[in-house]
Amino acid sequence: MLVFDTICALATPKAKSALALVRLSGEKSFPILSHMIHKDIKTIEANHAYFVRLYKDKNDPKTFLDEAVIVAYKGPKSYTGFDSVDFSLHGSPLVVENVLSALVSLGARRAERGEFSAQAYYNGKMDLLKAEGINDLINATSKRALEIATKTLSQENTKIVTALKNDLLSDLATLEYYVENEYTEGEADNLPEDLHKVALDLEEKEKELGTLIEKTKKANREYNGFTIAIAGEPNVGKSTLLNAILGEDKAIVSPIPGTTRDVVEGEKEIDGLLFRFKDTAGLRHTEDLVENLGIERSYETMKKADLILLASDSGFTDIDQNQEVQAILKEKPYIKIATKKDINKNQKDADIAICSLTDDLGPLIALMKKKLNIEQKEESEFLGKREEEYLISIRNQIQKAHQALLDTGLIDITSDTLREAISLINDLMGNSKAETMEDIYATLFSKFCLGK
Repeated sequence: MLVFDTICALATPKAKSALALVRLSGEKSFPILSHMIHKDIKTIEANHAYFVRLYKDKNDPKTFLDEAVIVAYKGPKSYTGFDSVDFSLHGSPLVVENVLSALVSLGARRAERGEFSAQAYYNGKMDLLKAEGINDLINATSKRALEIATKTLSQENTKIVTALKNDLLSDLATLEYYVENEYTEGEADNLPEDLHKVALDLEEKEKELGTLIEKTKKANREYNGFTIAIAGEPNVGKSTLLNAILGEDKAIVSPIPGTTRDVVEGEKEIDGLLFRFKDTAGLRHTEDLVENLGIERSYETMKKADLILLASDSGFTDIDQNQEVQAILKEKPYIKIATKKDINKNQKDADIAICSLTDDLGPLIALMKKKLNIEQKEESEFLGKREEEYLISIRNQIQKAHQALLDTGLIDITSDTLREAISLINDLMGNSKAETMEDIYATLFSKFCLGK
């Protein structure tokens, strides 16, 4: 991936459609365009649409490609920061391929995944947090995921970490001042008071980051959706429950035990959240080799699930004695569901009793959301495992610096640890290590007298 290359790619889905958008970006964009249209390139205004006839070579009528609408963008006032052109074409995959081939023959290169955003990042059009937010928005698979991704595009996350960095830089400048002056007579008069202020600030930042981390973890879970395993002994209504939740006949329902021999999956968006339900093979002892393989997959599915719906139509005595199931349940939230309540009315030890064929499943859904701790929406400015891990690392460094200050009072140790925290913040935002040192020096020397 070379950001200075002129690149091109299809920006809409690769399928037959009414229209298709091809994007061209880089310093060769306008020269390439000049070879493809008869209109004088110098007369084209930025951000205006033009109807043109496209050719691989405008001097050869036989190389006609398509009638198109083009919009040219002059860098740096473009998405990528480079000169770029958007081609609105007829949506034939053959037309698109011919135009892309022509662009390549004239000096462009086919873009790799995310390369237009990489150009924008390189040219300072966005930081890494916003670039990730754009990708999250594109890949959202539910209404709630879309809400969360849209929140990250507000760039509140950038404002939060920038404010955090500035506060840490201020604390670091205070510490660095005393590192340089602690042996100078009279210069350390305010040392105890200033160190106390730094300690209080670091303690506050620890708490703020702790809250951010928990919100980010919750946002990541809600964005990615939840995997729900439906488990239990054979013929207790697991497949019927799956079909009822999904509102379709996804799984085969039969009175014959062992009908479900493999995991049957189905997805449904409920209250804006994506749920992936997995109906598993009945848990029992059997000599059937194929069924045993299905049962093993049942256990693996339960281990990977976010929540287990444990179904039974006659009590949970046998399940409670199943050591493998009980080991899994120690690590996972679960709901004991008494199924077939229309037939068996006196089931004990269940969290909820239902008849999948006739009951409103609203109470079960509400209990699922409670077990998953998603009853209430809580907005997060951060999204993604990378951001979550960075926030944890930054919090840990601040915690370490705070503890070092309290336990040892050694300013240089605290200072070095804060430098690492600031470096992590710059990494999170996609800034270089050189920028970390520039941040530190700019803050430190800003405390000097004018003219000094």
